[in-house]
Amino acid sequence: MVMRKFLAAFVVMVLCGSACAEDVVRLGLLGYMGTSEESFQKGFDGFRDNISLEKLPEDTHSYPFIRQLVQKRREVHFYSSLMTMLMGLRSGKVDEVILPESTGRYVMNMNSNYQGESYTSMFTLRLSFGFLEGNGKLRDEFSAAILAMKEDGTLQALENEYVHNPEHKIRSLKPEHFPGAETVTVAVTGDMPPLDMFAGDGKPAGYSTAILTEIGRRVRKNMRFMNTDAGGRSNALTSGRADVLFWCKTTDNTVINHDIPEDVHALFSENPAGIILSEPYYTWNREMILKVRTSGGFLGIFK
Repeated sequence: MVMRKFLAAFVVMVLCGSACAEDVVRLGLLGYMGTSEESFQKGFDGFRDNISLEKLPEDTHSYPFIRQLVQKRREVHFYSSLMTMLMGLRSGKVDEVILPESTGRYVMNMNSNYQGESYTSMFTLRLSFGFLEGNGKLRDEFSAAILAMKEDGTLQALENEYVHNPEHKIRSLKPEHFPGAETVTVAVTGDMPPLDMFAGDGKPAGYSTAILTEIGRRVRKNMRFMNTDAGGRSNALTSGRADVLFWCKTTDNTVINHDIPEDVHALFSENPAGIILSEPYYTWNREMILKVRTSGGFLGIFK
């Protein structure tokens, strides 16, 4: 009799706990510069509360996630690095994380314990290099080099090699050295592979590093890479330890124009006061929801 009561109580506890957990989905994100977790949560909730499901077409890849967002509130948790965010996912502190599709696929290729669902983002997202407001001359030199690389096909060739080529061998890159030239210190996080990452020797590698190596060659400046994490990017720049931030996210053309106001665009952009941005060097409109792979069945409730 005692055992029956124990088992009944256990089943009720499990079912209730599972149902309660479904009311709110804990979402992990790499922290956004220029906004706090609390401010981001408030904006995210406001966006969710103003979405009309009746207006969303059924045949667009982005809308399934937005429907999920409306049906179940996302409780946002900011992380300062990709590693700590994935540890939060594995330990059950968050239920899912959102990454650029290329980063999500990289993570899954490196670890079979994760599973992902790709979708078209609410926006077209862009990556730019960040500079202090008083460093407009350096920003303009970077922008001119990026535009030239777009025009002559170099930027697309590097993207094909480092982002879209599954056979690419990851290796660190050593920028060309120009005796007597200015040295530019760039803050590298390694938190967005294969765009921003470190090779096995602990040195910067990936698409952004390849771009900076090419920019250094074109503007004839020495590039020095400094390791930081995503949460420390802004401080690295404002403290003077770095001249350039590796990546700053901004939004562009909307996918759901009538449902996304300007303040939501601002929420998903990283352009804090005092920081200016280069021309974007990479854009994407597909992201991935990453979760821990489960075995299913009764035991599958224990992630």
